[in-house]
Order: sequence, then structure tokens, then C-alpha cells
Amino acid sequence: MSIKNKLLIAGLTLALAGCSDQAEEAAPERNMEEGHGVVLLSGLPTLGTKDSIAIIDLDPESETFGDLLYDYDLPEFDGPLHHLYYSPNGRLYATGLNTDCSLAEIGLARNAQGDPVINGVTCIDTQGQVIAEDIMWHTANGTEYMFVTFMGGTGLDQADGGSVGVFDAQTNAVVKVIERRKSSVEEGEPFIMYPHGISAYGDRMVVASTVHPDLKTGVGNSIHVIDLNSMEPIENIVVEDAKPVGFPSSPVELLFVRPSIVPDVEPAVLVNTMFGFETWKVPYDAESKSFGAPEKLYDGASNGTGVPLEFYGNETELFVSHAIPGIVKRYDLAKLPDLVSTGPDIKAELGAHHMIFYTTASGRKVMAVQNNLLNLGNAADNDPTDVDFIAKLNDHSLTVHDLATGERLGTINIKERYNKGIDNVEALFGSGFVHHH
Repeated sequence: MSIKNKLLIAGLTLALAGCSDQAEEAAPERNMEEGHGVVLLSGLPTLGTKDSIAIIDLDPESETFGDLLYDYDLPEFDGPLHHLYYSPNGRLYATGLNTDCSLAEIGLARNAQGDPVINGVTCIDTQGQVIAEDIMWHTANGTEYMFVTFMGGTGLDQADGGSVGVFDAQTNAVVKVIERRKSSVEEGEPFIMYPHGISAYGDRMVVASTVHPDLKTGVGNSIHVIDLNSMEPIENIVVEDAKPVGFPSSPVELLFVRPSIVPDVEPAVLVNTMFGFETWKVPYDAESKSFGAPEKLYDGASNGTGVPLEFYGNETELFVSHAIPGIVKRYDLAKLPDLVSTGPDIKAELGAHHMIFYTTASGRKVMAVQNNLLNLGNAADNDPTDVDFIAKLNDHSLTVHDLATGERLGTINIKERYNKGIDNVEALFGSGFVHHH
């Protein structure tokens, strides 16, 4: 199938992370868990499997590469858990694409033998906010909060819903629900709708307006600016040019490039547009606290890529996943906010999405890419939870690549091996990336 047809299908159907000189000195023992990851897995009903959170061996040099070292069945929710996040003090959280448990804390701990285990899943009271996506910890007015985007806001019946929950970073209690529906304000006034990606710098937070959770009611085309002094939206910035598949651009993930990421950088917001197939830059003047005119940095439609999703980074590079054709582009971190390539694309599989970075037993630096957009079942299995077009961007796999060369070192097909899909991958006992939001 041609890339043009693949892009069209994706858009139409989706409409909707040396040796010592002293011989007597032994080399330090390697932490064998460094090559282990935590994955969220979705059960496929017709294959008799259940949603779970598992610990998996991701070291392609290991004899147990791809094995589930531990698997914990999750409670039955009306949708999967979607994304794992570690708080600054090491607590593990998950957002959920469901209304039963849209935000949870995962009890990742060690047993008496020192082995990692899951002690339970605690659903957090969100005060009615549903379909959570991204989490960011950030300090506002001298207090650290956990900020969470909820694409469904306070009700899926709202055609223009969406909210940002502000939680106490220690107790998980809701401090404030930031919500302002487009239908409740005058034309041109700031609002929040279908928030997904989130990032912040100083007292300005930005969130991306993506798509209604039912994948059909509405699609966004802007980013929303929130003043963290008042905890209220103050501006909407449209990031949209051509519409390659006829829908609004659907900004999905964004990154506020700031001095803590790149010293002395001129701050700007980078934005991926899921249906626009583009990456944008929105300049920011820290002195006046004002945003400049958006500038398109990358056009996927003319470069054979579609559905750009995540921004992840290590100490030297920024990585952007593109679900079609299933690649990860890499850029020089020091050159941000401009996108200066550092090498050929890393070839993953359809649905390239989240990623993590780690080292193998021999010390080789690698990255794992999760190749799945959403787990809503699979049409080939006559799964009643399926949305047929989603399956086209679900390879149900993890691919591991040499970070220096991009060479693929191994593939784990989760569906073939475990009759499940894969929603997310994270490192074990600590974040597997340096830069994300």
C-alpha cells in the first residue's frame, strides 16, 4: 500500500520515552534490573486475556529477552490504563482511558526477597474528571502540584469538554479543576477542550487540544495557555496549516523547550499535530510572558510520515515518534527549539509511540519503542471492543534499537507471544527518559 493511502487511512479512520588499571580491583557489579521495564498490557476478550501491568526483560542480550518476569492482573475497567509516570519522589502513577479509574497510583514495591512486585492499584478521586492522558509535576506559587489532563473533562456527554486537574503532590487530593468550555465563553475568549499533552515553564502551562474521547464528536486545532498564578486559561493559539486528511490538526503532544532542558535556550513550545502530520514551534518571550506567531518546522505529508505523537529525550537528543510508517526521528537537543537532525530515522513498526532508554548487559546504549496507538481490540479476532481503523496502527510490539546506529537488536510481538496488546512501556523503579514534558 502506498504511503499516501496509508496516511489517508490513518486520518480517515482515526477521525475521529573500561577496565581498571588495578587488576585486583573488580569491576562494579551491574544492576541486572537496568534492562527490565514495566509495561501496561491490554487483554483481548476473544483471546481470553485480561488487562495487566507486567515487568518484562528488555535486554536483547539476555536469554530471557521478552519474558514477562512478573504479571499482575488489573481490575476490570471500562477502558485500558494508558500511560505510566514516576513522580519526582519515585511514586508510580497511571492515567486511564476509562471512566472507572481515570487516574491511579500503582503500588510498585519489593517483597521480602527484594524482588519487584505490585501491591495493588489505588484509583484516585478525580472529582468526576474522566479519560486522563498526561501528567506533569510542576511548582506554582511555591507549591509543587501534580497536573493531569482529562480529555473527557467532567463528563463524556459534553461535546466540548475537557479539564486539567490540579492535585496535591503528596496526598493526591484534588486542589482545583481547571475547566472552561468553549460553549460557555464569548467568541475569541480562551477555553479548554480535549486537553492531552501538557508542559510548563515558570508560571505558564500549555496543553494540547486533541480529540473528543469518543473519536467522533470533535477535533481540536489549538494549544491552550494557562496562567499558573490564577490557574485559569488565558489564551488559545491555533497550530494548523493544510489538512491532509480533511480534519482539524489535532495537536497531541507538546514540549515547552526551556533552560532546564537546554541552557540559555530561547524558550518555545514544540507541538505535534496528529491529523496535521506536522511539528510546530511557538516562540515564547519570558520577559513579557508572551507567545509569538506559530512556525511550522516539519511537514509530514510532504515527507511521507503521518500521525506524529511523542517527544522524548536523553542528555543529547530529542526523539519524535511517527505512527506512520512507524519511525522515530532524532534531533540535536542543543539546537532546540529548531529541529536539526542527528542521523537517519530509527525504523520501528506501525503505531510507533512511547519509548524508553537504557543499557544492555554489555553496556550498549539502546532504546525500546512501543508500537501501538491504542488498544481497543483487533478486528481480525472479531473482538467486540474493536474500532477497525485503530488496528491498522497497532503492531502490538516492542522493538529495541542501538541508540548510536539505529540498528534493530530485537523485536517482542506482545500479541503473538501473550495474546495481548501493549499500551505503554516505562523503566523499572525510575523514569526511562530525561526529557518528556
